[in-house]
Amino acid sequence: MSHLENRREYESEGLRDATDAIIQTRWIKKADVIWVRVRPEHTTDRERAIIEKYLQRHRDKVPIINDIAVFDHYDCKDRSFQLWKKFGISCPDFISIDENSISENYEENIVYISKFIEKYGKIFLRTNNETASLGMHTLTSESQRNDIEHALLSLKDRLMNQRKTRSSTKIMGTEFIQSSKNSDYQDLYRVHTLFGNILSFYSVTSKKEIFHNVDMDERDMSRFIDLNEDLCNRMNSLREIVLNAVKALNCNLGAIEFFLVNEKPVFIELNPMWGGHASIHGFGNERMRTYLIENRKILEKRIPNIYNFMDRRSYYKKLYEIIHDHISNPKD
Repeated sequence: MSHLENRREYESEGLRDATDAIIQTRWIKKADVIWVRVRPEHTTDRERAIIEKYLQRHRDKVPIINDIAVFDHYDCKDRSFQLWKKFGISCPDFISIDENSISENYEENIVYISKFIEKYGKIFLRTNNETASLGMHTLTSESQRNDIEHALLSLKDRLMNQRKTRSSTKIMGTEFIQSSKNSDYQDLYRVHTLFGNILSFYSVTSKKEIFHNVDMDERDMSRFIDLNEDLCNRMNSLREIVLNAVKALNCNLGAIEFFLVNEKPVFIELNPMWGGHASIHGFGNERMRTYLIENRKILEKRIPNIYNFMDRRSYYKKLYEIIHDHISNPKD
């Protein structure tokens, strides 16, 4: 309790700057609010049980940020999609593969997956709770039977290994979402929320189907700037649906990701702890990051959201002040 688990760049400094509003305590029993800070992909069933044991005696006394009780709501993509569909929130279509039937009903599973591919033209066959493109296979209408078999059998082996520590692991197929039919680019949007407030937001873009922030380079610069300028202009119109998508998962803090298809969000996941490349280094490769820094005076009026996120110390100060405001004056 003497340190910040999964501390982000300049977060400790931001917390110290916010000492007029909030301070960290070493004792849960003295806390006015408890923040469960886990990296889902590294959180085992045993660790969840330990956290649950500590939280049981405090649930009715203080607010909890991202209670471990709702862990599967965001960690398991199939569970996220089920909840979003329940509340009428757009997300990719999906199928679940019963691991017990992979050997017993092998042929039926091949047909099941083949029909799903036929329906959408392109899908991801994947584990339901891994990140960074791990445990993910792309299958298309051009994939052969042996491609499907290879993906399914390799995922079965991966599933058996994952389940040793994370029993909620499953195999699922998800619809591939093309964000823009008139472009070679995939444009991904991310919004960070806390207690019904939008902390920050940005869009990243790439011609790769599966990509990360660091994959952007100077060739993507113009589109990156235009997308984020447009996002700043439309954020108010997206606010309600974005916050509802987070609320549907029973989370009160997270980075929610979505594509815009026909100008409407299609949600794909929520990450309860952000701290990737953009949070540490900035946006894109080194040349792109340098350009953004050197041209701040020109660009800040167009894309203030990017510089808000890059000013990490003041960003985290604001985050902790919002926690204080919510605890002091709860809205619900």
